[in-house]
Formats: sequence, structure tokens, C-alpha cells
Amino acid sequence: MDAPRRGPKEERGVTVERIVVAARACFAEQGWAGTSLRGVARAAGVDARLVSYYFADKTALLQACLQPPPGFAERVAAAASAPLDRRGAALLEAMLANWNDPASAVVLRSVILTAAHEPLALQQLQSVFRTALIGVVAGSLNGADGPGGEERAVRAGLVASQIVGLFMTRYVWRIPPLSELPDEKVFRLVAPTVQRYLDGPLDR
Repeated sequence: MDAPRRGPKEERGVTVERIVVAARACFAEQGWAGTSLRGVARAAGVDARLVSYYFADKTALLQACLQPPPGFAERVAAAASAPLDRRGAALLEAMLANWNDPASAVVLRSVILTAAHEPLALQQLQSVFRTALIGVVAGSLNGADGPGGEERAVRAGLVASQIVGLFMTRYVWRIPPLSELPDEKVFRLVAPTVQRYLDGPLDR
């Protein structure tokens, strides 16, 4: 006779996703101190024991909430492989796609808001942007005729500052009029600046 199966009846992936979605909102709105496993369970509509079943403690739950959204790094990497003369446009298009995808935007906004008051979240956010944005952009400039390593890093950092600043203002803080402009106008105004950081002069 088979041993009785332990654990929840609901499919594991569905339950875990419900818990993580609820936890993201709790961490972003209430911070570490104000978030409890029991409170997350209530927000997710599951038994409190399920949260402990899937996550050893609150730190493990926070780590799960800080993972970048699916497709984030892949979109940036694909954009960074575009021809140099349109790479700025491609990078901006990729980030607009990430923020205009509702599921992706929820994750990004939650991670950024949580990072504002949680050191662990800030470290994770820094790591994601260093690896998936700054590192990828700098690496894309590493050609035979490309700039030296220090200049590549500066250019990539400037690209990140432009893109991150734009999306903080537009999607996180939601400050008008930038938050209300159509994508087409944002793209037309910002893409040339991103492109200049990639291949234009830096001494003016």
C-alpha cells in the first residue's frame, strides 16, 4: 500500500504563485517588520501552514519575491545584440515591453518599492541591474573597434541611469506629465539620448 501523500492538495505551482504574489504586495506596502507569514497567508487566501510548508522562513519568502520577472533578462540581452546604430532604441523598446507587461510590471514595481526600505531587496535589485542591464550593455560594446573597458562601463552606467530614472518616474512614482505621455512620445524623446550614451561623444 502506498504511503499517504503529504502536503497541500492544490497543485504546488499554483499555491506557491499565490503566496508569492501576496507576499510581494505585503513586503512592498508594509516592509519587513510589518509582514508576517500569517499575514501573507491571509492575503493569499491559504492556510498559514502552507506558507511554512513551501518557505522555510520569512527570509526565504522574501528571496522568492525578489526574483526578476520571467523574460526580463532575455529581452534586454536580445536588445543589446541589435546593430549599434539602433541599439539605444532596442534597449528602450525592451524596457517598455517589460513595464507594459502587467505581470512583469507588478514584479518590478514591488521589488523597487521593497528595496527602498529592505537592504536584502536593495542588494538583489543592484545585482539584477548590474548583471542584466549594465553588464549586458557594457559587454555589447566589447568589439574590436569598441571603447576600452572603463569607457564601456561608463556608457553602460549612463544608459542604465537614463532608463531606470525614466521608469522610476513613469511607472513607480507615476509623476505627470511623464507618467501620462504615450509610449510613442516617450520613445521619440528618450531613445536618442540612450543612443548617444552608447556611441556618441562623452566630453560635451
